[in-house]
Amino acid sequence: MQRINYNVMREHLGDTPLKREVEVQATAEELDSLDRNGFLIRESVIDREWLESLRSAIDRLTKAEWPRHRPAEAEGGLPERSCGLIFRHLLDKDAAFHDLLTWPPALSVARAMMGPLVRLRGLSARVSFGGKEIQDSPWHQHLRVVSNPLPPWFSSPHAIDCLIYLDELNDEKGALSVVPGSHRWLDREPPKLHHASLPDEQTLRLPAGSMVIIHSNLWHRALPTLVGKRRMIILAYTPCWLRESPHGGTAPEDGLTLELLASEDPEIKELLGLEGHS
Repeated sequence: MQRINYNVMREHLGDTPLKREVEVQATAEELDSLDRNGFLIRESVIDREWLESLRSAIDRLTKAEWPRHRPAEAEGGLPERSCGLIFRHLLDKDAAFHDLLTWPPALSVARAMMGPLVRLRGLSARVSFGGKEIQDSPWHQHLRVVSNPLPPWFSSPHAIDCLIYLDELNDEKGALSVVPGSHRWLDREPPKLHHASLPDEQTLRLPAGSMVIIHSNLWHRALPTLVGKRRMIILAYTPCWLRESPHGGTAPEDGLTLELLASEDPEIKELLGLEGHS
């Protein structure tokens, strides 16, 4: 644990400096490792009671949205390979996810790495199932916008994705593979639709309730789920001035984030992208 005292100068807005104290739930050495390798492991960071609550919420969502995500199943046809089910806008769909918005083990690290003014880029989930259909993901990145050649004032895109695993990561449920340091590579991209091993990859096997914090440009893949199901939540933060993710689809008109905004909490408004930037 360490404490960072930020002083954000914003006289151009006519405001006094913003003072924000962040109690970072990581050591300086761990933050250095995250910067260098592109990932940080947090084993069993979610207790049993909260884990069961999040699992139940994902299961409710799976039941409610299954027909929309898997229409081919009703028609007797399924693909040979897929990423399983992907759900967006979790804050709008179940209040069980609301505590994740300001959850210190994730948010404090985001503020330590990217500054005190961050926003939620997205809160989504992925569920994969064992069976005949292979459900995994190829090597990929989450935030990749790089020009070649690099302009003199190019700003590398930075974001943090917190991969929260509600089921054990193992060879049956599907482990996670990463390539340490790949988030720093600005001259190449992961091979398209490539599912096989890569040189220097590291495969992570972790207990349920664990979190892997990654830089969004880290090369990573999910190995196939062979038995049962594998539930994960992706909690993503960016600097507050970045626009919302284009991959999130349309949020529900009567989403539950309206309840969060009704509190008039400036930190909540900042995290939801309404304040903190100009």
